[in-house]
Amino acid sequence: MINIKTPDSYVSGEYVLEKCGKYISKLGKYALIICGKTAWSKTQIKILSSLTKERIEYKIEKYEGYCTFNSIEKYAEIAKQLKVDIIVGVGGGKIMDLAKAVGEMTKLSVITIPTIAATCAAWSALSVIYDNNGQYTDYIILSKAPKIILVDINVILDAPIRYLNSGIADSIVKWYEILPNLHSNDDISLKIGLQTAKLALIILEKYTTGLYVESNNNYITNGQYKDVIDSIIILAGLAGSFRSQKNIISISHSIHDSLTYIPETKYALHGQKVIFGLIVQFILEKKTDKEIYKLIDFANALSLPVTLKQLGIKYDVSNSISNIASGVHINSCTENDLNFNVNYKLIKQAIAKADQLGTKSLKRKYNKENEPLSAIV
Repeated sequence: MINIKTPDSYVSGEYVLEKCGKYISKLGKYALIICGKTAWSKTQIKILSSLTKERIEYKIEKYEGYCTFNSIEKYAEIAKQLKVDIIVGVGGGKIMDLAKAVGEMTKLSVITIPTIAATCAAWSALSVIYDNNGQYTDYIILSKAPKIILVDINVILDAPIRYLNSGIADSIVKWYEILPNLHSNDDISLKIGLQTAKLALIILEKYTTGLYVESNNNYITNGQYKDVIDSIIILAGLAGSFRSQKNIISISHSIHDSLTYIPETKYALHGQKVIFGLIVQFILEKKTDKEIYKLIDFANALSLPVTLKQLGIKYDVSNSISNIASGVHINSCTENDLNFNVNYKLIKQAIAKADQLGTKSLKRKYNKENEPLSAIV
């Protein structure tokens, strides 16, 4: 059986915030708005003006922490006490995941309004759970995706460029993570996800490789920028919207999850961690140095971390490598499901080599004549 979980509507473009009330009013007249402080400071005037125009009541709850089980329960209880009829999330991935989980617990419809394009969290029917220190603990597979996603390109454009680059990283990783799973799983849902992720990879590469200019956030036109944002949210999100009974094994994201237990990496974004995890995966797959360097050069071009030092780990690196490797949970079934060997020793060696190759790459000039990343198969 295949479960397909997608939003009813996806709206993206300029000046979307000015019309958000129209979309929210289709689902309810009393909204609990869960938002990040920075996100709300940049969006509140337009959102509140639109809500007032549509005569929508609202309660604003600003939140700065991680998506935790306690925070989900807290805001679900607030929603029940207020008797709101819709949940609206405004902010980054943590707020998106929190709003979706609150909607799940209260059985209320959710509208997501992402203010950065750093992940596909605005789309996915999944909430990632952390503890109060930002350490990964679990994830919740939700019964449905958000009802409506509202993406205002102008708001995304206003965010620091590192968020977009992190979103690009998180999105290209998906194809490379899904592909090895075909070794033991030829389910149609996996094949659909793979092809969707491949399309995201092609589009993102088209508008980023060779076009990135560090000193200028507007390194592509608004129309192309929209394609990049849509690829991060729609295509990367859609790649995970088709679920069968068997979960895929995600090495890069497992590296990310383990990195969250290293305090020094606290300020590294999700995509920044998974792209390093993908370099590790390439080494585990025994790809050639040329193939690995293509990926590293791509990461360097987008100012993404390719070394442990760039992720924040500057001291006692050897011990950190051991801790990261031991935090990647593997069992015998996992090893048999992939088309390459994976165990603690191999992961530890791969992390060390990834760090070495990344360090070496920073000492040489980025070669813009390299083959496209999508040429790596």
